[in-house]
Amino acid sequence: MATTTRGMRAGPLRHRVRLQSPIMHVSHEDGEAVVERWKDVAKVWASIEPLSGREYLASLEFRSGLTTRIRIRWRDDVTAAMRVLHGRTTYAIDAVLPGYAGRAELQLMCGSGVITDGGQP
Repeated sequence: MATTTRGMRAGPLRHRVRLQSPIMHVSHEDGEAVVERWKDVAKVWASIEPLSGREYLASLEFRSGLTTRIRIRWRDDVTAAMRVLHGRTTYAIDAVLPGYAGRAELQLMCGSGVITDGGQP
């Protein structure tokens, strides 16, 4: 398999995803910051690996959720406040972990089946 200059194999990175950061708006009524909209930060190649399925209660209704690991090449600007878009699926980033090879990759521990508009990021 092809290897990048930073040591991460390019072969598994077959999915094109968008990284987005929230643009926050402060509500004048209660002073709480809410997401007004999302801004594209970058389009990157990624490996998407579903880890487990679960059911959880959200807004008094059951929604299916999926824990997923998304691997991308190393970036300094990715935070847990961001999200990942892949096709019609939106992944909320729960944690950003450095890969085992140091600064070669990032592992984004994500959840899908999330509410994507308004509210908290």
